[in-house]
Amino acid sequence: MTVVPTEWSEPDSRLGTYYDLLWTGLAIVALGAVVYWEPISITVSITPQRLAGATILGVTLGIAVTYGSFVSERFQRLWETSRIRFAGLFVFVMGGQLGLNVVPTWTVLTMLAFLLTLIPLRVVIYFRTR
Repeated sequence: MTVVPTEWSEPDSRLGTYYDLLWTGLAIVALGAVVYWEPISITVSITPQRLAGATILGVTLGIAVTYGSFVSERFQRLWETSRIRFAGLFVFVMGGQLGLNVVPTWTVLTMLAFLLTLIPLRVVIYFRTR
């Protein structure tokens, strides 16, 4: 049972696009707060090399996830399996925690670039499929 209606997962869903933009915006605000205030044990020291590398990695991941989520029917069918979905989300969450502990600057900057890439891609997909 999903929290959001299943029709929101369609690429041409206006409410689904708003929902995606809302949670992406909230995640960007949260990560921006982490970069600005550096809470608890997260220290973010931005250098040009780290920023460039994290941006390239984040944009690449953003394009791959957007393609898999909205364009690739094969990936969408695979993602419908609850075991695959659970395993994928588990690996994502644990990888994020590990990344924040081992390389916090790279993790935060990559996630920021990833989320900033998702916004225009999601809007483009909505307008192309509508």
